Amino acid sequence: MTPLSLLDALEKMPAELPLIFRTGDGAIGEGYHVTELKLAEVNSIDCGGRLASWTEAGLQLLDGHGGSHMQLGKFNAILAQSIASLKGLGDSPLQVEFAHENRGMRIYCLSEPVLGDGAVAIRLSEVRAHCKPALDLTSADVSACCGASQSACCN
Repeated sequence: MTPLSLLDALEKMPAELPLIFRTGDGAIGEGYHVTELKLAEVNSIDCGGRLASWTEAGLQLLDGHGGSHMQLGKFNAILAQSIASLKGLGDSPLQVEFAHENRGMRIYCLSEPVLGDGAVAIRLSEVRAHCKPALDLTSADVSACCGASQSACCN
């Protein structure tokens, strides 16, 4: 999901409803705050020695301690202004940085927004580490992964 695709989905829902982000540990605290939207250019080398470059967007949320959940219209305005102000933000893959009680920040991917029970909810799923060469393996490419015994990157 990108910031632009998220905004497109959210704009189809009633702006006056609260927006609630949920992890496996529960809902974000009422009174949460959008601390930043950011765009990062990443240059990397994986364990198979392959170089890669991409951009990614981050939405950082500060857990709330009372008040009420942010109205969808306010969140949409923040998102739209950020997309307009930061070139490339709208089209980059989006992840959320968040921690319940603001301890031990984690990275999450977003599900599609769901309308129900008088609110709009977005489920956040934890991002896991993975070996990119192993995900791309074909039988001829087994040596590209550092988990393979003959990998050049691990010798």
